Amino acid sequence: MKIVGTKLKRLSVSIIAVLFAISVLFVNPLSSMALIDNASISNTLNADSRTYNYTIGEADCIGSAVIYPDSAKYSAPPSAPKEDQSSSKPKVSQETLAPGTKYATELYIIKSGQPGPVVMIVGGVHGNERAGYTAAAEVKDWDIKKGTLLVLPQANVLAVDKKVRYISSQGDLNRDFPQSSVQSADNTLSKAIWSAVKKHKVEWLMDMHEGYDYYKNTSTSSVGQSLIYYPNSGTKTVASKIVSTLNSDISTSYKKFSLLQYPVKGSLARASGQYLGVNSFIFETCDNPSLSVRVNYQLKAAKTLLQKLDMI
Repeated sequence: MKIVGTKLKRLSVSIIAVLFAISVLFVNPLSSMALIDNASISNTLNADSRTYNYTIGEADCIGSAVIYPDSAKYSAPPSAPKEDQSSSKPKVSQETLAPGTKYATELYIIKSGQPGPVVMIVGGVHGNERAGYTAAAEVKDWDIKKGTLLVLPQANVLAVDKKVRYISSQGDLNRDFPQSSVQSADNTLSKAIWSAVKKHKVEWLMDMHEGYDYYKNTSTSSVGQSLIYYPNSGTKTVASKIVSTLNSDISTSYKKFSLLQYPVKGSLARASGQYLGVNSFIFETCDNPSLSVRVNYQLKAAKTLLQKLDMI
């Protein structure tokens, strides 16, 4: 009888244990799994850089979220952040010079997001010099890999619209910039451009122009097919590279570009170089070839400049 009683008692305990386990399974399956499979789980679990401690057999361990953190806080290991491709794209913005006046014109600002030189390219100082402002309008859409590129395609909008060198009542914009260290620019438009050069701390400046003949034709006073730079440190090296690059594709001797010094007084290039320390130059094509040839010269010169500065 004692043996039978003992067996019945063990059987009852087993039945109770089974029923208890089944009830736990339906109430909280995850906790029952933790309870049943305790032999395969260590006492410390690291997940998502957090540590959870528990002891199998404690009265309050059943039904507690031991292995799985709160689903509202944690569902899966965080994935590696995706690289922001947009951060590598140059950022382009516009700034209106002389806003609210009849001289208002757009300055395009291309920022690479990387340290580097600040370069300004200007077209349309003279409204009848088509190659300059046509080329500058293309340059404003270029991408750069470092530094900042400023492009002023139509410096003198009124003259460009009328296709004249300048508006007689306003005077020649290429003579309206400071001619001494204490002098200011002459008028609304030149003051706005001069202010932009200083505001953006321009380091290199290319002013796109055209001459009516070739400089090497000594029977005229034209400076067509020339690069005229202000002799600051480092400017000659880059200017020489531009001229040699262009001349390598020109077979006729008198049509080759000449390297000259000292832009005319009152010009943007002269004032910037002499009074602000900018590496500046005027680039003059001759207006005899077709417009496409002249524009190509301007673009090639600008591209060579940016390549020498490792900006493209």
